[in-house]
Amino acid sequence: MRVLFIEDIPGSFRAGIADDGILTDFVIASGECSKSVYPRRGAVYCGRVTRVIPGMAAFVDIGDSRAAYLEPGKNGFSQEVIPGGHVLVMVERERVGSKGCRLSLEPVITGRYLVLESGAGQNRISRKIPSPKRDLITEIADRMVDNHVYKYPGHFVIRTAVAEIPDQDIFDVLKTEANYLYEVFGNLKNTACASGRVGLLYDSPDAAECLVRDNSLDAIVVSSKESFRRFSAVTEKYFHDYPWGPELRIFERSEQELLFDNCGLDIQIQNSFRRTCSLSSGGEVVFDEAEALTAVDVNSGSAISGSSDEEKAFMVNKEAAMVIPSQIRVRGIGGIIAVDFLNMRNNMHRSEILRILKTLLKKDSLVSRVSDFSELGIVEISRMRVHDSNLMHHSEVCPLCHGSGRLPDVDMVLGAISRELFRRSVAYHDYEQILILKDGLLSFFRSKNGRSFLGSLSSELGITVVIREMTGDSRDSWAIISGNKNQSVQ
Repeated sequence: MRVLFIEDIPGSFRAGIADDGILTDFVIASGECSKSVYPRRGAVYCGRVTRVIPGMAAFVDIGDSRAAYLEPGKNGFSQEVIPGGHVLVMVERERVGSKGCRLSLEPVITGRYLVLESGAGQNRISRKIPSPKRDLITEIADRMVDNHVYKYPGHFVIRTAVAEIPDQDIFDVLKTEANYLYEVFGNLKNTACASGRVGLLYDSPDAAECLVRDNSLDAIVVSSKESFRRFSAVTEKYFHDYPWGPELRIFERSEQELLFDNCGLDIQIQNSFRRTCSLSSGGEVVFDEAEALTAVDVNSGSAISGSSDEEKAFMVNKEAAMVIPSQIRVRGIGGIIAVDFLNMRNNMHRSEILRILKTLLKKDSLVSRVSDFSELGIVEISRMRVHDSNLMHHSEVCPLCHGSGRLPDVDMVLGAISRELFRRSVAYHDYEQILILKDGLLSFFRSKNGRSFLGSLSSELGITVVIREMTGDSRDSWAIISGNKNQSVQ
């Protein structure tokens, strides 16, 4: 059973999809609503071109704090992309790392069953739709484009969700949604021509609404009456009174119980932010994210089963291959993903690992490609990247380790303190040096080894060093200030 759980309490909003109790997708927002604070994928803007670098990029002002950009097509930039010119653009990819939004000159309006793409072209149909329906759906879509009262150039992409509609209802359902999409697109065109000002013209649905729009759900469970009203409108928008729409109900709870605690999703969300994912065999999968690439390392850990090293490696790799696709989705990882499996020499075992990966990744709404094992035993997965991963989106770089995940050991810190004291012994030789320390370092310098180190250093440099405890919210673990014998600070 596939259920969307929505937990909405003051100051926190979470929505997650569980497939038979296993978390597959989720979104988190703090504050009073789940809207992003920066342009969302699918939003359409009237932008002003600020700079064009031929063959590389055109930068566009859409009112965001970061410069958005366009990439050139096969024949370079179109004639409308000139410095100072206004263009109708859509956010194709949200901010990723230090990069601004990537834009497209061809807006796309997405519904549950249809995607309306601008420009002339042939209608396309999802390859996941079974063949008996394909001819019927294609014929209906062609008729809607040819006969529609709106004559804006455009064509449809028929989404996989159409397969859930009974044959006798397909025409009416698609016609209703096509009318809506054409109306939105027409309003965009008219507004863009009329305003000519930089700004938002059409905001795409927020992440929680997209979970309803883009997934086949059996039920939606919400935690409050306010969420019930909101998602009643959302389900009405996409399902109207269709009998195949999901059941919407309110979570009956005690005053102290949260929805995600009750259904076991909270611990799964917490685990998705951890670097290591444990396997039942005793092995583990380690995720290390960089801006352009994610390295996934499969370790045998404490796994001991298997009659040989080959069988043991295959057992751990097989379990990892079943876990990695779901973890990629839950963690929101995109781009290039390099998976370092345990070494296997048996080609049949390698083929089985690839088969599992490809089969499970087909369930993903984002397109993925899987390479064969390289000479070094690494499998590369390329997954469409539309936004930052959940870890990057909901965390900040540590001010102490600066993103490395490692802190300098005591020897490194002592070396840095020694060098700074040496500099000050020259510049402020007649002054007392006040060494301010946080708890961990303070304990060391009050120990026998610490006192011995500091005494020897003070003697050799010919200075007086006193220790003070660091107070306040400083992110540094130590600091030195120079004062005279009266403790007045320079």
